[in-house]
Amino acid sequence: MTTSSTGIAIDRCYCEAKPFDYLIDIAQRERIDLCELAHREGCGTHCGWCVAYLRRALQTGENVFHELLPKESLDHLKGS
Repeated sequence: MTTSSTGIAIDRCYCEAKPFDYLIDIAQRERIDLCELAHREGCGTHCGWCVAYLRRALQTGENVFHELLPKESLDHLKGS
């Protein structure tokens, strides 16, 4: 997490030290969903705080967030 003039800027999975733009690029290039991305890259499989950010990033293309999102689990995404 970095700071910005508006407060916080969350731009990566901290457990895996991988920026969201890097992860979004992989998902789009490989045409994989969040569960497959997590399996391949490890993001979302440790503390889980990045799951909500990655889900939103894959939907919108955003790669930096200036708000805290509620923690989500990969479990509710499996099988969907």
